[in-house]
Amino acid sequence: MSGGEKIKITKNGPYTVLGGVPLKEESIKSDSMGHPEKWETTKKLYPCDVYSLCRCGKSTDKPFCTGDHVGWDGTETAMRNNFEERARSFPVREGVVILQDMSLCVGAGFCHAKQKIEKMASSEKTMNIALQQCYDCPGGSIVIKVNGASQEPKLEKGISVTGKNSPIWVKGGIPVESSDGYVYEVRNRVTLCSCGRSQKKPFCDGTHKR
Repeated sequence: MSGGEKIKITKNGPYTVLGGVPLKEESIKSDSMGHPEKWETTKKLYPCDVYSLCRCGKSTDKPFCTGDHVGWDGTETAMRNNFEERARSFPVREGVVILQDMSLCVGAGFCHAKQKIEKMASSEKTMNIALQQCYDCPGGSIVIKVNGASQEPKLEKGISVTGKNSPIWVKGGIPVESSDGYVYEVRNRVTLCSCGRSQKKPFCDGTHKR
């Protein structure tokens, strides 16, 4: 990669991805009971150094933009503060706190698969399970802090498409710049809306599942 990775939002148009960011498709593998188990790569895509991804939901060649956004209102409505300012704090035991911003929940379901994340985090014996549940949350709506330090997975810079109208999973701290030049808080994992209906544009708020 070039080192100039960035996602630029165009006004009422697509996400322009710069810097040759790797792109792939991923889907959730469920266990025999239908509980989310892990993410699996289903297809590697081969984009150019610069490419455009649909954010209106109307493209006929998803995930890429085909220009069908004409007349669509893509006004950005996400709050311009940081995660910890928005998140609710849930202490689960000494030194361990779960932070959650429900406005970023995309409905992946890992946080309550089999056992709820707060129960897993309440014991050192199951803490590794809780951390993995947290790491599998693509939108970063859940973060576990241990002794004041946020626990994050090691993610290389990349973008994963998670379904036709499902969120675009951005990994590894790639900056997302608004159409007016504002750079949103750079985070290790965020999800961008691809259905065009989120109330927290450019971020996914789970509307595609409702």
